[in-house]
Formats: sequence, structure tokens, C-alpha cells
Amino acid sequence: MKELWESGKIKIFLSVLLVLVMLSLFTHNVENNVVSTSVNTLTYGLSKVSAAAKQKNTDGMSYDELKAEYEAAVDANRELRARLVDYYDVKEENARLWKFYELKKEHQDYQLVPATVLRRDSNDEFYSFTIDKGTSSDIHTGDPVMGTNGLIGYVSEADANTAKIVTILSPQVSIGAIDKASKDTGIITGSAKYADDNRTMFTKLNSEHKVKTGDIITTTGVSGIYPKNLVVGEVKDICYDTYDTSYYAVVEPYEDIRKITDVAVIIGFDGEGEIIRSTKE
Repeated sequence: MKELWESGKIKIFLSVLLVLVMLSLFTHNVENNVVSTSVNTLTYGLSKVSAAAKQKNTDGMSYDELKAEYEAAVDANRELRARLVDYYDVKEENARLWKFYELKKEHQDYQLVPATVLRRDSNDEFYSFTIDKGTSSDIHTGDPVMGTNGLIGYVSEADANTAKIVTILSPQVSIGAIDKASKDTGIITGSAKYADDNRTMFTKLNSEHKVKTGDIITTTGVSGIYPKNLVVGEVKDICYDTYDTSYYAVVEPYEDIRKITDVAVIIGFDGEGEIIRSTKE
């Protein structure tokens, strides 16, 4: 027995046994955590398997396949929206062109660029405005601007994509005009006195003029800046200017220039003169 106790084997056995007892004591409190961690690990694995199973549709498509199909649908939807925007742009442009179809049919020599009013100058009492077309559309300073029913004004400034329009309600305008009934000639120019009422003036009438209310006033086309026979408006009143000692007619345009939204710029016409051409060069 003494030899047994003194042998190295029994010492090793006892040492191992002591370690096992100590481990059992120290690990008793954490046993539940170990088991819990193991269960959680297993549950996580099962949840992954379940999620993978749910990523299969009835046709057996995988999650990656469904994701690719979804992304393709999103791209297609985005492209359709872009095409729809383009469609509305084209539709709007066609609507503008249609508005000026009769004018184009009546004056086939007119080169027209339809445009939309972008903004108005709130500080301008003569209702100037800016359109959404410019020099990239071959619009230049001096070009006449039309509504569907008559003359609106002219281009006073232009950059690549926009142009500013001075209206015939402004005193900046000076356009040769004629009364189609009486054949009296004069000058169309605006005035602060009449602008808010959407009216302009047919000035420089001689004392023997025969202009009457209801007469139609058009451009003469003499200068080559404006085409001949562009309708300006209708005579509403005949007045006498005591300061200038001359008669003038109050003319109401056939367009409400204060509210107009669509116009057409005349960038070319038969009889276009040297004056306008020099401003474009």
C-alpha cells in the first residue's frame, strides 16, 4: 500500500480527481448559461434555415432571384416615369404648336418658336415677362412675339435658354401701325395710363384722321422688324393729347397680355428687313 501511495500514478489520479471536483463546483453556476448559449446557437441556426425557406416563392425562386427581379422592376418603373415626363413635355409642346396652327397656316412664311411664360417682372408696370426659349432656339433680340390672337411685343434680351419680352403696353415699344378700315397710319406705343387695363395707344394721328371705335389696328411692316398685317387690337376710344397737340386712339389687344401664358416668337418671315437682321448678327 505504501508503495502505491508513493507511486507517481496515484498522485496523478488524485490530482486529476481534484481538478474535476473543483471544475464541477465552479461551473455549476454557469451551467445554465452554457446550455442557454447552446440552445440559442441552435435556434439561430434553425431561424436561418426558416428564413431561407421563406425566401423561396411558390415557383421556387430564391431570395437573390426575387431581389434581382424587384430591382429590375424598380428600374423599369423609373424608366417609365422618365418616359411619362417626356410624353407630357411633347404633349405640351404639341399643344403649343396647335395653338399657333391657324396663324402658321395663314402665314406660311412665318418661322415660329412656341414658348411658355416662365415668370413676370413684378416691378414692371407694363407686364414684361420671361419665356423658356432663347438663342439655342434661334431666338434673338428684336424678334416679334405673338399670342394666338395678335401681337404681344418683342424680345428685348436673350440668353441660351430664356428671353425677356417687352410688351406693347410699354412706352419702350414703337411700332408702325395702320387702321385697316380708314387706312390712317400711326405708331403703337404703351402708356402707364392704360397698361393696367390691358390697353395701348395708336398715336400720331393727324387732325383729319377717320379712325373709329371698333376698327382693327395692324402692323404696317414697313421697317422690316415686324411682319405686315400682324393684328395689334381693336380701337376702344379716340382721345386728344393736349401736350402733344395730336390725336390718338386707345387700343385693346385681342390678347390679355397681363395673363398670357403661351406665346410664339417669330424668328423669320418674308420681307424681314436689314434692321432686324443686323441685330441678329
